[in-house]
Amino acid sequence: MTWDSLYRTNQQVWGDKPSELATFACNYLQGIKPPSKAIDILDLGCGYGRDAMYLARNIKCQVFGIDDSSEAIEMAQKSLADDLKLCVKFQCGDFRQMNNGKFDIVFTSNVYHLLKSDDRNAFRNTIDKNVKPGGMLFFSTLSLSDPEHFGKGKRIENEDNSFEDKVFIHFCTREEMERDFSFLTIKELFEYEFYESRSNGEIHHHILWMFMGVKRQDL
Repeated sequence: MTWDSLYRTNQQVWGDKPSELATFACNYLQGIKPPSKAIDILDLGCGYGRDAMYLARNIKCQVFGIDDSSEAIEMAQKSLADDLKLCVKFQCGDFRQMNNGKFDIVFTSNVYHLLKSDDRNAFRNTIDKNVKPGGMLFFSTLSLSDPEHFGKGKRIENEDNSFEDKVFIHFCTREEMERDFSFLTIKELFEYEFYESRSNGEIHHHILWMFMGVKRQDL
């Protein structure tokens, strides 16, 4: 099943509440000194926009959301309230083809574990090129501790801790995160357990890595 067909069939498959990462990011940002002007946020893999709209409602910011599913972007644009249209923009596109910009925050929830090795490298490169020195990355991805998916399906050769069961999923270790995001100073890195409700009534039990890092000023 493609992402377009998933969204077409299930619509808001994860509901309209924010993701765990969006709640974490909002709480973190509300706890520090507020910026003098609106901060720029890039939401990579924004889906149907639930996190972008939540962040815009709760933080003084401008959000640019990008996703390669045209169905998801159409849903996001249709559900965007009039009072958010000046501060939230959505675009259908491939992160590999993005023009490099400089954002105060790059935000990406549960995208990384769906990418194979070469695409993960490209994704990190996109993050590196788009977060300002001193800017932040808020990031979540599945841990090896995930009880819902880890170890299920076909193990992928030459892809450590990766399996395919309907979709490809890669599971990260702490050491991998620390190594591959070494262009950031890690401020938060912890496992987070939760139960995820789906629009079809299913409940999934997950354990994620929650990550926040700051781009070093010397890069």
